[in-house]
Amino acid sequence: MSAFTGKEHRRVIVTGASRGLGRVMAGFLARSGWQVGVVSRDEEALADLVRGSQGIFAETADLTDAGATRVAIDALAETMGGVDALVNNAGKVHFEPFAGMSADRFEAVIRQNLMTAVNSTMAALPWLQHHDSATIVQISSISGIQPLPGGSAYAAAKHALVGWSRSIFSELRHQGIRVSLIHPGSISSEVTQIPPEKASAQDPLDPTEISRVVLQQLDAPPGTLLSEVEIRPLMPPQR
Repeated sequence: MSAFTGKEHRRVIVTGASRGLGRVMAGFLARSGWQVGVVSRDEEALADLVRGSQGIFAETADLTDAGATRVAIDALAETMGGVDALVNNAGKVHFEPFAGMSADRFEAVIRQNLMTAVNSTMAALPWLQHHDSATIVQISSISGIQPLPGGSAYAAAKHALVGWSRSIFSELRHQGIRVSLIHPGSISSEVTQIPPEKASAQDPLDPTEISRVVLQQLDAPPGTLLSEVEIRPLMPPQR
């Protein structure tokens, strides 16, 4: 039995949905019966996503800006009549040797991959607290649970995301709010951003398969939490 029994209780916001995994996920969840609100900086890409799908609503915002994030999420919540779930997907992998990185660049990577999730969660939380059961899914990375040489700022952001998410889970579970972490490996939609020596680009994860795992998290029975899921591609023998 689903945690949400009617379409009016299947309203999710997905951040960073203008391209890549977020875009695939938004379409997949909409086809699975969810009303989907999407937030990103790319107004044109979001408009194209809305035109090509049913049940998707969009607001444009820079998610590193807490005020703009709140305005966008409040607008989506009003449009959909509430929010039952939040998927924090916004972020971008970044490779740069630490010895040559400026403090400003390091902070920018942290903002893009950590503060986007913090800002979105702060904005969505008052809406999620209206329900007996709600879900926050954090799209982290394998780099949030292991080192990433050459990508230290990105790994730092994802490690911080993991620690923060585990902590707020302990705070919010008593309110019926689940906080789940998903740690994907390389995803086919982002392989072009990753140098070949940094990831198994020949065996990337299908973003649709990650979307299926997210749906499992959202549709888990009330009172049940899949707290962390690590996803890696199989590497079958070459024939």
